[in-house]
Amino acid sequence: MSDWRTALFNPRRVAVVGASATPGKAGALFLSNLASAESGFAGDVIGIHPSATELLGRPTFPRLDAAPSPVDLAIIVTPAATLPSVIEDCGRASIPVAVVISGGFAETGAEGALLQQKAIEAARTHSVRLVGPNCFGVINAHCGLNASLSIGLPRKGGISLVTQSGAYGMAAYSRSIDEGMGFSKIVALGNKADVDEADIIAYLGSDPETRVIALLLESFRDGRRLFETIAAITSSKPVVALKTGRNPSAQRAAASHTAALSSDSVVAEAALRQAGAHVVDDGFSLLEVAASLARQPPLRGRRIGIITNSGGVGVELTDLLESQGLAVPELSPELQQKIAQTLPPHGSPANPVDVTTDWARFPQMYGAAVEALMRSDEVDAVVPVLLQRSALMPEVGDAVAVALRKSRDAGSQKPLHICWVAPRVADANRARLLEAGIPCHLWPAGTASALAATSARAADARPNTVAASSAAPALCDADGWAPTPQAFSLLAQAGFPIEPLVCVSSAEEAAAAAEHMGFPVVLKAERPGLVHKSDQGAVRLGLADRDSVARAFTDFSHRLGPGPALLQRQAKPGLELVIGGRRDPSFGPIVLAGLGGVWIEAFNDIGVRLAPIDIDEAVRMVEKLKGRRLFEGFRGAPPIDILMFARLLADVSQWFAAASWLDELDINPLIASGDGFEIVDVRMRIRNAEGDPHA
Repeated sequence: MSDWRTALFNPRRVAVVGASATPGKAGALFLSNLASAESGFAGDVIGIHPSATELLGRPTFPRLDAAPSPVDLAIIVTPAATLPSVIEDCGRASIPVAVVISGGFAETGAEGALLQQKAIEAARTHSVRLVGPNCFGVINAHCGLNASLSIGLPRKGGISLVTQSGAYGMAAYSRSIDEGMGFSKIVALGNKADVDEADIIAYLGSDPETRVIALLLESFRDGRRLFETIAAITSSKPVVALKTGRNPSAQRAAASHTAALSSDSVVAEAALRQAGAHVVDDGFSLLEVAASLARQPPLRGRRIGIITNSGGVGVELTDLLESQGLAVPELSPELQQKIAQTLPPHGSPANPVDVTTDWARFPQMYGAAVEALMRSDEVDAVVPVLLQRSALMPEVGDAVAVALRKSRDAGSQKPLHICWVAPRVADANRARLLEAGIPCHLWPAGTASALAATSARAADARPNTVAASSAAPALCDADGWAPTPQAFSLLAQAGFPIEPLVCVSSAEEAAAAAEHMGFPVVLKAERPGLVHKSDQGAVRLGLADRDSVARAFTDFSHRLGPGPALLQRQAKPGLELVIGGRRDPSFGPIVLAGLGGVWIEAFNDIGVRLAPIDIDEAVRMVEKLKGRRLFEGFRGAPPIDILMFARLLADVSQWFAAASWLDELDINPLIASGDGFEIVDVRMRIRNAEGDPHA
């Protein structure tokens, strides 16, 4: 078997290197898991042990190349120091892939990292792919393969889980047992010394047994490649992703607004969303949303129809859905009349549909209402609330399931999710609904968040290759920052709308230049290491005569030390925006935009995309800003031309992506008014020949 992915998930013969019969040892656990009758793995399982000929009923050989038939997959549980030689044995036996369970490698420090590197070199020399080391293992529930630390196989289904954390392999098993979630493949990548998430995702994207891919990601080796891989899949198969390590305390200190606001976690989440993934905030939601998408179609719209036997819970669910950006619209008179035919006189056919407490008629009312809403064009999803009495009656759940089947037969592809509010004695009824392929979320809050997270996602515009940009500036300071006049000159050469500036070296020169320029003017101190000028009193606005300009220059010299200043004409009043760019070490060039000026970090209202982007993507980026209303002309201010701003944003992203010499770009503020846009300040950080910042 030459294809390592097929050998990993569908091997014909598996060898446990380090096999043992001693209870408690990893070699015994893996032999038992692979050979378990309950798992039903049809392939051969052999052990590798220096002296034994049989362990736990399985034939055992001293070396991999001593086995009489070819081995497709090696599971390695030997001590860390043996790994390079074991990989060489895999190569001699022509084994395409090995899963290294053993720890003691890069996760332990420099010595372990060196050992891991030797193992990788051996693998490359002998054309062996490695999963791990220090990992949980691999599972294929459909063929009964349990080459993992799990105590059993999860139920068969359509979810494939890719994780760095072995604990989530265990969690998948327990959620499968407790919640009826069905899994196809599970693989934990551990240290990712060789095989990474993009390698596995690419395989799962074309795997017919995988309906949904769930990702738990801690780090990225090649974020751009991961983005491309996910974006190629999400148009045909849902991908649900959780990125851990998002705590602000772990984010690096930054010398520009762009760097501060585009931390590693922000870029990673933005890239995942741009690729079309359903991004969630925690591990419970990761599996909950994945299971929902495996059971029901994605939500393709905002309008939700609710059926409830409690008006109060219906109202609560409405509030929670609307807080997630969804809507609970009032139904048309015609649809209300149709639904009312099965309700008691005091019931409500409006949305939420309230069937009241007429318990005996619950099955009829729930079934008829579900079918009517599923077949209507007035809602995009249906959420029956099964609360206490309705949840305790199995015939109610059966009626909902029958109505769903009839609606599917009639061509409806809307999702149906249950809001479940019931005591544990009703768990058997919930299990029946889950078995019927209907998600049952606990309480209104869980229902609203899970349903919103299943909204249909498609990859946004993917970055294109762009031509090379202008050459790097010749001068920059010790930290790589280009002088502001050079930065303005580069933007001007590229055709961007700058507010011209003049560099002045004395109070007298500043006063004369201001008079020639025309008042009012702005004066800004220019000093090495002076980053946030407003915070340090290095910007003076609205200077209206020669004397005020001269006094401002003299004040800068007294407080900040001698040095030049930059003089600009005072920009017209307008909305302060920011456009920035940064080269992420994993995802490559990114662009951000949002509210700028002194409020940029206070409001943190930005959008982030991998660059370059086109105008359509730039428009989508702007329309998702929380401060979007400010573009429409807030409290008498003139409206901002969003299309013009999007064109500028797209052009900057193209220019930045092409300027491979540029590490950071911070255009802030960009003044937007009814007349257009003016760049009044910019910072550029240059990369050196090795690709690192600081020239």
